[in-house]
Amino acid sequence: MFIEINENLWIYTKNLSAVQLVEEDGKYIWLFFTKYEHPFKSKTFDTKEEAIIWFRNIKYDINLKEKYLTE
Repeated sequence: MFIEINENLWIYTKNLSAVQLVEEDGKYIWLFFTKYEHPFKSKTFDTKEEAIIWFRNIKYDINLKEKYLTE
């Protein structure tokens, strides 16, 4: 299953190995680590809370879709 982590940037969830929230220039960005040598960056967020809510929504969406695919 694919998720959109930035405008027109989709990542295949089965290839994810880690996710990390970092701060760059006063903005928050999620780094998505895969088999590729460099992490993919999410869109930027003004606050840490905003970034965490966005990620929770993606996690919920992934879990929900996986649940329906296995039923």
